[in-house]
Amino acid sequence: MGKRRWTWLGGTAVFALLAVNACSASGDSDDDGAGAGNTTSNQGGGASTGGPSSSSGDGGGLAVTVGPGSGGSGGVFMDPCDSECGPEELCDGIHAGLDDDCDGIVDETCTCSAGSSQSCFKGDPSLRDDPGCFPGTQSCSELGTWGACNGGVHATEMCSMGGMSECSPIQTAPFVTASLSGGLGTFGNDAVSETWQVACPTGVSPCPMSAGDQFTPQQSGEYTVTYTKTLADTSTEQCTFPLFVGAPGLRVELTWEWDSNQASTVDLDLHLHRPNSTAPWGGDGGSPDDCAYDNCTASAFVNNFSNINWFAANGTPPTPVNWYLSPTMEENLCFFSPKGAGAIWQGGSQGCHNPRLDSDNVTCDPSLTDPNDFQFCNPENTNVDYPPSNEWFRIGVHYYYNQGETYPVHPVVKIFCNGELKAELGPNGYASPVTFTSAMGGDLFGGGNAFWLVGDVLFQPPDECSPTPNCVVEPLFFDQANNPYIQSTQTVQGSFGPAYPPVPMP
Repeated sequence: MGKRRWTWLGGTAVFALLAVNACSASGDSDDDGAGAGNTTSNQGGGASTGGPSSSSGDGGGLAVTVGPGSGGSGGVFMDPCDSECGPEELCDGIHAGLDDDCDGIVDETCTCSAGSSQSCFKGDPSLRDDPGCFPGTQSCSELGTWGACNGGVHATEMCSMGGMSECSPIQTAPFVTASLSGGLGTFGNDAVSETWQVACPTGVSPCPMSAGDQFTPQQSGEYTVTYTKTLADTSTEQCTFPLFVGAPGLRVELTWEWDSNQASTVDLDLHLHRPNSTAPWGGDGGSPDDCAYDNCTASAFVNNFSNINWFAANGTPPTPVNWYLSPTMEENLCFFSPKGAGAIWQGGSQGCHNPRLDSDNVTCDPSLTDPNDFQFCNPENTNVDYPPSNEWFRIGVHYYYNQGETYPVHPVVKIFCNGELKAELGPNGYASPVTFTSAMGGDLFGGGNAFWLVGDVLFQPPDECSPTPNCVVEPLFFDQANNPYIQSTQTVQGSFGPAYPPVPMP
């Protein structure tokens, strides 16, 4: 399926989307065999002819010769990574998430695992990488079939035909402020006054307010920007465009119900286990194999730069590293972490650590819409910017403390790989939503006895058709009835859970 590659344009963090046919040559002059990144402002791109490609690319593709050819050419070069309109929907490998039969519906005949998600692109797959084209997201239903492809900008909408006068998609990373005016082109040139509104993706609540054309997203996903301008004759004109928010590598986001009376919230904690280790989870005492609130935040690292060492002490991405400091400010995503954590990371002069917990949300006020407020309800999130290949990570959620609240809590965990939503677990993938009762929340200072083993995630190495690593997510269950795997023990310590699954074959 499609992959995402990070680029940095004009000091603003953006991710470019790589087509499934990234190592094919679909007739575009800028196809170098590795896929061309989309720009923030989408100045338009020529439409593909949609016909079979006769070029082999400039170096990334794996070309084969078919047929006797003519004129001594030795045959026509065909790229095995290429994907175009065909007679039927295909479900395997590079075809996943594509509208292979170009009927405007993606993978309608393909099966899937409930709770999983994938990027999807409607219309001619050969346009998937054209400037202005962006995939949407589809989720797997409880029946094991793919749902509708939502969001994105597709070939069915003539996505590659955009121009300077049209509003067009822009991109940024979580916590990094986006300049919304970058999506206007020349549309706003004659404005006497203007207003901006941003609608958040489903499930993102509270939704941050924009400050003029400045918007700071707290979660990954596709946002909708509405721009309204007033002209000299007092008439108004309006356009809408998407803002795509994502981060490189592994990003896990945890949310739950915020307390409506704003006095407090229950306290859930996100945990990420060291890859390929089966050591017990750390619990309140912490563990070098368990990245959590007590040892994986900015404040935990500032006085102990060797606090957790999962990867090489030094190195150059994409080799996994503990610390990495990019000379480009915006590439150090931890520098923008909320509630003061970003300033701590910057003060450490080490760059960003892998892994890290950007935010530990203990209490918050769901009525606030200013993302810079220390009481804004942002998700807990864990990141590994440069994850290793073929090594399983395990994700867990601990109900640490109910803080006197009595309502049941339903955690939601979203797993993103290179900006692409791969699974949304908790409300999906189970016979019923994962539920923490108030009795599981323990007493003062923690001691909660419920720990949800969410699932395992593994990054696969890149290949000639997928220059950006893909990832596999395996939810954890108690049994074949798809019951959530909640451990009811008095401490997180002392157990790991079932063994990791085998590493998938390439």
